Amino acid sequence: MKREVPMVLALVFAIIRIGFELLQPMIAWEFAPGKTVFTRLSFSLTFMSVMGLLMGLINLSRQHINTIRRKREHWVYSVWLLIVLYGYAIIGLIWGPDSNTFIWIYDALIVPLDSTMFSMLAFFIASAAYRAFRIRNVESTILLVVAFIVMLGNVSIGEMIWSSEAWLGGFKGIKDWILSVPNTAHARALSIGIFLGAYAAAIRVFLGLDKKYLGGTD
Repeated sequence: MKREVPMVLALVFAIIRIGFELLQPMIAWEFAPGKTVFTRLSFSLTFMSVMGLLMGLINLSRQHINTIRRKREHWVYSVWLLIVLYGYAIIGLIWGPDSNTFIWIYDALIVPLDSTMFSMLAFFIASAAYRAFRIRNVESTILLVVAFIVMLGNVSIGEMIWSSEAWLGGFKGIKDWILSVPNTAHARALSIGIFLGAYAAAIRVFLGLDKKYLGGTD
């Protein structure tokens, strides 16, 4: 029963959700004046997402508390993480997200740290681009040329070298064509592949062929 009940519930709710997506009259079903079944189901999904976030918070706290208790390597960072996590949450709950203290912490600490992290990542991206764009074969040559054109189409020096008023619209015109035609075709093909993969995975779960979400191994 521990495995059959979750499987049946997953199948039933999947059928209900598919019905709401495919059958327009089901969206207007009301179990009370002004209260539709669809909105209540959407609220239930939101509630489950919040509970998932809560479980993640509990699990994170347990792991770092164990690290502090056993004095593992770099346990001081776990102390700081818990202080910042719960301290910022308490400030937001007591004084609200619009309070001066809450906003000051975000603007004075989180934004600079976020900018610093992305600045550091820029060097890793540059080194990765150097390794990826080295000319080894025809494919890497095409990748390098396209990346160079797109880069010049986004910076002012590219406009100075080949103006957008010139033939083919300059680097900017070629860049716009690359992004709107080949890149869009690639993105749509990738989206179709992702959809088919997700659809196949969902079908396996609904039919009981994939039971990993029940815990344990098959």
